[in-house]
Amino acid sequence: MNEEALNKYQKQSTELVVYSRTAERAVELSYPIYNGLKIVPTGFCGFLRVRGVFIECWCAFQAPAGDPRSCQIVVSSVTGDVFAFCHFDRAQCGFKINITQVRKTSLLMSSYGTYPTLASNQVPDMEILQVAFTLRGFPSDEIAPHFEGYLGEHVSAYPAGTHQLSGSFLLRFPLKKKAASRRMTSPYAQFQKTLPASNSRYVETENIPPNAVSAPARMIAGPSRIPLDSGSISARVPLTAAGKEAKYLRNLIAGRGVEADVLEDLFERCTNCKLMFTSSALKVHVKGCLGDIEIP
Repeated sequence: MNEEALNKYQKQSTELVVYSRTAERAVELSYPIYNGLKIVPTGFCGFLRVRGVFIECWCAFQAPAGDPRSCQIVVSSVTGDVFAFCHFDRAQCGFKINITQVRKTSLLMSSYGTYPTLASNQVPDMEILQVAFTLRGFPSDEIAPHFEGYLGEHVSAYPAGTHQLSGSFLLRFPLKKKAASRRMTSPYAQFQKTLPASNSRYVETENIPPNAVSAPARMIAGPSRIPLDSGSISARVPLTAAGKEAKYLRNLIAGRGVEADVLEDLFERCTNCKLMFTSSALKVHVKGCLGDIEIP
């Protein structure tokens, strides 16, 4: 099965489609749940790491035994969506999962009780999982059968230091953009001028100057009243995710209401303390609430 066919299937699937070295083929994973609820996308990487598990991209097809090919889990600062990308050769591999979207569409779910945490000093029995999968006799031409009970590769079978890779928040810059009618002086605009020529649609913000991501917001006079960075001068800027949440909350308080699908996506539950938060607030809350679990 070539990467092009796998990427097409992965993009169309409602489930998590990854490469399993244990099964030696592409498989579908159950979406992780905790206390009966699907974990929030920003907690996905932490869920894997505390169990000593990592997910591999298509590069693992050709990788030598014992040479890990963990995908990289990152968060878009534009949409807030969590993605899993190829870390090694993104152009050739093409592995890409929108974990945020799959959380909404997945029908397969599991608490993965067979994967103990690293703190327990226990190792999952991967051989039993492999035998159970083999006995199900999936045909070789099935692109990605469901691998029940399998969450990913366990670090115990790989060199010390192997873990699920993560990354900084990502910024998406358009490949083609019309020239601004007025001079732009925001930190983001200045940073774009320093970027090397590239076809990449994503840039890691760890490479962006600190003032480009931490500039305080201020109110701009005018009908839009959109909070902008201190260097921005255009009032016609799309609302951020937090801005949209504020707009919807104001509509609810004012009695104007919001659509049902908007309300469904507006709040998410912290899997640790069980309290509800807006999606953007949860990203901040979960890092402190989960303690030493590292969240990308």
